[in-house]
Amino acid sequence: MQASISSPSKTAAQPRKRRLSRARIRRVAPLYLILLPTMLFLVIFFYYPAISGFIHSFTYWDAKSTTWAGLANYEKLFTDKRMLTSFTNLAQLTIFHVVMVLTMPLLAAALVFHIPHQRPRYWLRVLFIFPMVVPMVVVILVWRWMYAMDGGVNILLNAVGLETLARAWLGDRNTVLYAIMFVGFPFVAGLNFLVYLAGLQGIATELLDAAVVDGANSIQRFFRVELPLIRGQVRLLVMLTIIFWLRSFELPLIMTDGGPGWASMVPGLRMYQTVTRDFNLGYGSAIGTVLFVLILVATLVQMRLTRDSSESL
Repeated sequence: MQASISSPSKTAAQPRKRRLSRARIRRVAPLYLILLPTMLFLVIFFYYPAISGFIHSFTYWDAKSTTWAGLANYEKLFTDKRMLTSFTNLAQLTIFHVVMVLTMPLLAAALVFHIPHQRPRYWLRVLFIFPMVVPMVVVILVWRWMYAMDGGVNILLNAVGLETLARAWLGDRNTVLYAIMFVGFPFVAGLNFLVYLAGLQGIATELLDAAVVDGANSIQRFFRVELPLIRGQVRLLVMLTIIFWLRSFELPLIMTDGGPGWASMVPGLRMYQTVTRDFNLGYGSAIGTVLFVLILVATLVQMRLTRDSSESL
């Protein structure tokens, strides 16, 4: 009896649900139509080239003909001396800049954070952020002039009586990589500085006051209270630095084009030269695929570390 009574109500509710579903679809359909061009551009200019590059990494491809090569391009990665040198250079550049990210912007952010007066803190923050408006290409070109024989570094050495140390810094195999590392001195990048400063400003004032009451000095308070509470920002910036150097090649391209010889070659630049100069598109696709996998792994690690940090907080 109960089943026969409830059945008509269920039957009546079904058309109403269908009407609500159609009304919801009509309401959100324009939003999907607005997103459609963006999705098409993503597929055409990002996803399709990535999939095509992965497929062609198993071929001999010179833009005129394509021949299946299997794993030959990936095997070449382990015998290509320029490629092996580029990974060694990449490791040195990445380690150096990770150390810089862990020190210089963090030190600057901590010093600005502990300034008691609001006005000097504001202007120092502006001072550190202002270089972000300068295009990276301009910065690289300025540093390339600095390293020239008649550039700023040698002028300074001659002025202080150290003219014997003057050299073509970008033309010497023994100094070119260190010269590239030094670009950006004093390494207080605006974004890194802001991330650290925001993390420090997000610390509860009660915790800092409690540390002072317990007798902690500034250094003890930084290492025992402040630094542990911004470990999420530290992990984020370290992983972003690693990802940046895995995919970046603009700096050695503009400054040295990978030279002298292969002394400043990096994997991204090797891929660029392989495609644009050697027209070996299959091998270039293999290099790009390897870099994509490395960046993907670094990104997943960064996401996992960031999630674990937020959960622990």
